[in-house]
Amino acid sequence: LGYNLTRLEASREDTTRLDQARRQLDELFLLVIVGEFNAGKSAFINALLGQQLLEEGATPTTVRVHLLRHGDQIGRSLVEADMEVVTAPVEWLREINVVDTPGTNAVIQRHQEITEDFVPRSDLVLFVTSADRPFSESERLFMERIRAWGKKVVIVVNKVDILNPADVLRVRAFVAENALKLLGVEPEIFMVSARLARKAKEADQQGVRTSGQPSALELWAESRFEPLERYILDTLDETERLRLKLL
Repeated sequence: LGYNLTRLEASREDTTRLDQARRQLDELFLLVIVGEFNAGKSAFINALLGQQLLEEGATPTTVRVHLLRHGDQIGRSLVEADMEVVTAPVEWLREINVVDTPGTNAVIQRHQEITEDFVPRSDLVLFVTSADRPFSESERLFMERIRAWGKKVVIVVNKVDILNPADVLRVRAFVAENALKLLGVEPEIFMVSARLARKAKEADQQGVRTSGQPSALELWAESRFEPLERYILDTLDETERLRLKLL
């Protein structure tokens, strides 16, 4: 195909895009996590992995792109100034690579630049927003960029444990309405508490219940995390991952 494009005098830009597309098809499925720096992206990834591999905090703790891959043991390697590869013995990382990006509202311009460089290379974007202030102005602007890139988006509303049941429904409706306006379609939306999901998995691993404290099953149910985890690990099977990659 590259030879035929050359014969047709394709531009350098076209042949470069073809090379990029070919390389992307050869890579593992790339799941990119985006959102503002205090929406809980790192906490969400830690909950998904069942262990704290990424630093969490109320300040912009993600100062570079973190690429999570499967490895026989936990390891970290700085491959360039703005990217760190983190390996972990998590089985599903054999099929899916996860990218944790700096916040869309990062105060350091370089953070936002590398975030916007990674999203066009993704196969699926998980857009994490916070239940206490969903769809801030910077998130709206970034969502418009995602639409221009033509990426499939799944929205995760984190920190729902701070809301009462009525507010959970209200926030979900607000997010759905705004997502429809910004993307043209209503994406999958998951309302979760990454904090409670982590606590549930930790309690389950420890196997000891403190008197008066909720059980692992109770925490897991309250976290609302299972539908999202099932979506990522089950719905995104090999056929669906290939379909999204080809798109």
